[in-house]
Amino acid sequence: MTAPSPRISVVLPFRDGADTLDSALHSIAEQTCGGFECVLIDNGSLDGAAALARRRAARDPRFRVVHADGGLVNALNTGIATARAPLIARMDADDLAHPTRLDRQIAALQADPSLSISSCLVECFPASAVRDGMRRYAAWLNSLRTPEQIRDALFVESPIAHPSAVVTRAALAAVGGYHETGGPEDYDLWLRLVLSGHRAAKVPEVLLSWRESPRRLSRVDPRYHRRRFFAAKLAHFPSAVPPADRVQICGAGPTGRRWARALAMRGYSVERFIDVAPRRWGRTLDGVPVVPPGTPDRRDGFTLVAAGSPGARERIEGWLQQCGLRAWDDYLAVA
Repeated sequence: MTAPSPRISVVLPFRDGADTLDSALHSIAEQTCGGFECVLIDNGSLDGAAALARRRAARDPRFRVVHADGGLVNALNTGIATARAPLIARMDADDLAHPTRLDRQIAALQADPSLSISSCLVECFPASAVRDGMRRYAAWLNSLRTPEQIRDALFVESPIAHPSAVVTRAALAAVGGYHETGGPEDYDLWLRLVLSGHRAAKVPEVLLSWRESPRRLSRVDPRYHRRRFFAAKLAHFPSAVPPADRVQICGAGPTGRRWARALAMRGYSVERFIDVAPRRWGRTLDGVPVVPPGTPDRRDGFTLVAAGSPGARERIEGWLQQCGLRAWDDYLAVA
């Protein structure tokens, strides 16, 4: 008799990590969700992780082990191709899924058929390893819950923790799965999905414990350097904004100037910096004049909100909205 197809496939690539993999697999095995499978992709492990994964699969038929050469992108696409379910849940070998994670994220997708991506809130652990920057990033991630909040933050930073995501197979197929760009594969995927019209939302509960460690890929792999994130933003910028060759930038600090230089090199005319600091008014930065806030006009070009100080971005967006401008049609928040 043929086994029924699973409701959801957990795709978990690993390369080494024997010291954390067993705990991660145990957290998946203890899911309240019935009808799941977990595809474990051995991506060239040299420690005991592969043997540990095979032992788990030998005693629990919900787990399968496959092998993938090459890098992480190939491992992820191999896992998706091997998976049998219409929903793909991501998981990493050093994180912990809370028992109801899969159930709650499946329910969110079923409750709103317009969604292609269901995520959740995350908690970072162990507390002793979590630095202030990561703590702020996790708090920012957890503040983005609705499709609109996630979309509006898309060019600020990656708005979804990769191992927290459940994505429909149809959406992944529509954008060609993961792409090898030399940069952050997850952020590139969120950019392509959201910019092509797919909607994401988060279950407003902490359902994933996200391990912080000096060995995390985001700490040690050059693909996750901030320069690569910025390159991903620039690559997708033309498809994010209405056709325009003129921009004005709210914020003449380092963030705004970085965007001005990059866009000028790509043929955009940077008309002005708009800045609240009187000491900058009347100055010219990289050939661009700095002016005080006035009444913004769509005819002055598409507006980038590029202020980096805490709370400044939100204040500027509120001001633009009071002036009748709309996110994505008239302005975009960036970092």
